[in-house]
Amino acid sequence: MKLLVLLALAACTVDRKSETVACTTTADCTESNHTCENGYCVKLSQSDCPDHCDTCNTDQTPHQCFVTNTGGDSFDCPSGFVCLLSCGGDGSRSMCGTITCDTNSACVISCDGASSCGDIHCDNACECDMACSNGACQGTQIDCPRIMGNTYCTVDQTNGPACSAAPGGRCNSC
Repeated sequence: MKLLVLLALAACTVDRKSETVACTTTADCTESNHTCENGYCVKLSQSDCPDHCDTCNTDQTPHQCFVTNTGGDSFDCPSGFVCLLSCGGDGSRSMCGTITCDTNSACVISCDGASSCGDIHCDNACECDMACSNGACQGTQIDCPRIMGNTYCTVDQTNGPACSAAPGGRCNSC
């Protein structure tokens, strides 16, 4: 009898799916990279792709990942990927948190809108292009790659405010 009572009590503590992720169609899902399955928004799984990729192609080398905002979450571009990030707009869902471009990765990062990007760490990337507009990166830590010791891959060869693979930027060793 005690076992039945314990089982009944345990059943009352089970978490149920939130109505905030309920959906009828994929258009009802507010998170990017989610689809409607069995009445609930669930994250799409893309094998071997980083989280938050709107589009991902692992059939080509280097692999490609396209990201439009991360909802404020951090993003990590793994080795062997070219990651193109567009962060901006209005509200927290249109922002990107900390962005890290790993060793042997290449990143093209566009931050548009007040505080639309968090810290940006490209110091280990083999290529990094970054553009900040409209106060998008004010107060943000930006780490650009270095070449030949302490020479940064920026036009003025100091760290930040924007990494550049353009001629004179020297930020392309992929």
